[in-house]
Amino acid sequence: MEKILIISSNKQKMRDLQESLVTSYKVQTLPLMNSSIISEISGVPDCIVCIVETLTRTKLFGMMDFREQEDIIDVPLLLIADEEDEMIFRKNVHPGLDAVLRPDAMMLEIRLAIERLCATSATVHNILVVDDDPVSLKLVRSYLDDNYRVTCVKSGMLALKFLERHKPDLILLDCYMPEMNGAETLKAIRSIQKLRATPVVFLTGNSDREMVMNCLSLHPSGFLVKPVQKEDLLAKLKEII
Repeated sequence: MEKILIISSNKQKMRDLQESLVTSYKVQTLPLMNSSIISEISGVPDCIVCIVETLTRTKLFGMMDFREQEDIIDVPLLLIADEEDEMIFRKNVHPGLDAVLRPDAMMLEIRLAIERLCATSATVHNILVVDDDPVSLKLVRSYLDDNYRVTCVKSGMLALKFLERHKPDLILLDCYMPEMNGAETLKAIRSIQKLRATPVVFLTGNSDREMVMNCLSLHPSGFLVKPVQKEDLLAKLKEII
């Protein structure tokens, strides 16, 4: 029987969902504000459901640490929240979300979302997208969210910080970024033993021939020109992973 972990600051909504799921799943509930989620969790769940309201970064401290644990990072996560709280959650908790429902979602919708996540949790790949352009990040995320677990960062330095604790299945890397460009970032990634075989696909909207040639000299797994088309991006990822 699959195990579902429900995390929420709303006790009533947490209790209602638990009662709906308990006949089909093993269910554990924990308060969102609990800073010791890691120590109180009973085994690794098959799916995490997080119900949030009026979020602040402080409220997410426990969830941030918990989500980054090696055993938890690949567990699919369903967020139930309004648009504003979803944005705050995405900004502070990594890796990203696997599914999102609004607070007015019917219980049947929630159960179906959980069922789908439990069924696909073993096959979902993790993608790290590195790009200093927020418009490009948003576009690429919209292309990938339905099929992959996506984390977005805005610089090479932030990518390296993320990679200290995580090992994605593929990295999408912009060539031209300030401070630390794509080539420099890839060289730093390749210096990390556990990441040497991780495929990297370059994205660029820059026409600087020297920059492009420098990136290609590092033998990436692929190279796509921005604005990339959805079908081209998905085809390239399918080819690699």
